[in-house]
Amino acid sequence: MKKIVIVLLVLSFSNTRFVFAQKSVNGKKAVKKTELKKPEAIVVKPNPLVFTFGQQEVFQKEFERLLYKNKTNKNPFTEKEVREYLDLYINFKLKVKEATVLQLDTNPTFISELAGYRKQLATPYLTDKKVSEDLMKLAYERLKIELNAGHILITCNENASPSDTLSAYNKLLDLRKRALKGESFDSLASKFSDDPSAKKYGSKLGWFSAFTMVYPFENAAFQTNISEISLPIRTQFGYHIIRVNEKRNSRGEIKVGHIMIRTGPEASPEMIADAKAKIDSAYALNNRGESFESLAERFSQDDGSNKNKGEMNWIASLSGYPEEFKDICFGLKADEISKPFQTNFGFHMLKFIEKRPLGEYKDMLDVLKQKVNRDSRSESTKAAVVARVKKENNYKEFTATIHAFDSSLDSSFIKGTWTYNEEKISSNPIFSIGNKTYTEKDFASYVKANQQPLDKASPIVIANKMFRQWADDKCMAYEESQLDSKYEDFRNVMQEYHDGILLFDLTDKRVWSKAVSDTTGLDKFYELNKGKYMWKERVKYSTYTCLNEKVKADAIKMFGKGKTQAEVLAKLNKKTAGTIWVKETKSEKNTDATTEKLWDKKGFVNIADTVAGAKFYWIDGIIVAENKTLKESKGLCTSDYQNYLEKEWILELRNKYPVNVNEEAVKNLYK
Repeated sequence: MKKIVIVLLVLSFSNTRFVFAQKSVNGKKAVKKTELKKPEAIVVKPNPLVFTFGQQEVFQKEFERLLYKNKTNKNPFTEKEVREYLDLYINFKLKVKEATVLQLDTNPTFISELAGYRKQLATPYLTDKKVSEDLMKLAYERLKIELNAGHILITCNENASPSDTLSAYNKLLDLRKRALKGESFDSLASKFSDDPSAKKYGSKLGWFSAFTMVYPFENAAFQTNISEISLPIRTQFGYHIIRVNEKRNSRGEIKVGHIMIRTGPEASPEMIADAKAKIDSAYALNNRGESFESLAERFSQDDGSNKNKGEMNWIASLSGYPEEFKDICFGLKADEISKPFQTNFGFHMLKFIEKRPLGEYKDMLDVLKQKVNRDSRSESTKAAVVARVKKENNYKEFTATIHAFDSSLDSSFIKGTWTYNEEKISSNPIFSIGNKTYTEKDFASYVKANQQPLDKASPIVIANKMFRQWADDKCMAYEESQLDSKYEDFRNVMQEYHDGILLFDLTDKRVWSKAVSDTTGLDKFYELNKGKYMWKERVKYSTYTCLNEKVKADAIKMFGKGKTQAEVLAKLNKKTAGTIWVKETKSEKNTDATTEKLWDKKGFVNIADTVAGAKFYWIDGIIVAENKTLKESKGLCTSDYQNYLEKEWILELRNKYPVNVNEEAVKNLYK
């Protein structure tokens, strides 16, 4: 369980909900000129002192915020509720104060854990919500459409020099002109495309939709009309031109029954003829009334479905099944059974079971969000945030310093072994944002630590890309560093995380773990309070469980002749261990059905019990109320000892940090 959750439960904060609001306290709402109104007087709400502890003060704004955060209904607070929460909050603040005095907030583990929470909490503030929503909506609209397209690829290193980049671009422009003049797009792809599959398949890519291709390729494809050829577009693989052949509405998913007779691509004519005869036989039997499901169990060699009466899992329109197989699947009408057909895998018969369209946008939000965040399109969100941050914080680049750095690069940079002369790399500013300035030396250190060997790359291109990445990351880091001052909600929740982790760690040491490890203290606490841990009256009985009814009869007969328990067990278990075994029980009234039946009885009892099997009982009688041992009451006693330790600790803290409550301010909080 997360520490924060545990802490909130300990403080009775179980209804706390963190609100990740993103409205800046300094933000301004744009208003149309015609909507401007006369400014209203700003009423400043008083913020009186609620209580002090030691030299520290807690004001109404802080206390009231948490008081209302934990409210579960709309009724006004009663005095009892306010007083109870006040007591809890005072104890909370005392413990956190003690943790800081003990410098637990300087512990590396604490610092690391708090940083992890901060990173998670900061994410919504470092995302452009509108851009993210637009990307999800656009992706959903594209998922409604399936494209069939082809392409020609000319590879080009991402870090290629401008001249090499231009050469690849112009080569594709020339191929595009030839295709527009009437040359076969597939033939051009077979001859010139760097796609390894082009020699066999020409330009063909098959059907796809959103999230299938890399994002720049997807963008270009969806912006190209049927039979048109796009201008060259760049991806991580190089430059492409795309020809869109067909478009259709999404076919969704379908579930079918499947009968398959295997052949495989290397099957002999005899094997193919035999497989065809079997599938034709199954089809004929179906036409004569035998159910598809029984035929699937008898004939089908599809290991994935024949044990389920032929029923397959859901098949998506763009899944990896052969196109001819999917076309027949999605062409089926309700309850229709296809005629036998052949693929490279064998012969098939299909039965329509169910079909479902693409889900509604609201139902796919989580999936869309995950896919967008994992996809390169998420870079658009980061770019929007970086652009905003730069604008808001007066971002400035020093081009002379950038050019000076570029001139320091040599061939070792391509090999990934570049280093720099401290005297030749300056401390001149290379960019600034807000009150932060980064120097040429800062960037040189980054480059040296992050360089990699790259073939066929331009040093200037690589350095510029590294600078963009580094500068953008620093801008995001700057924005994150300002979140506490910009967003009150963020600042408040971070304080709750900070205090919560400290409280957990110190309470664990002083209360929870101590109660478990301090066996001497627990023994002493038990002795002083053992009157609280009592057994009520209990019936004491022994349950004899026998291997069968004959063993049971023999045992009862032996007891009837006065044999002792030891004699009976020894005799009957002599040949086979476990023929009869006994369990002693002490049970309070109303514990279970067996106890109820045996409560007022004594001696031998043979109660018929078809569920229990061959059993009988010996009842010793009622045991008067008595103390539980520490072992018997360990769980409850340990919990009570923890409560005791906490109360003693609170008294210690209240003496160490005297508490003074402003009664007038407290009375204003309830009615």
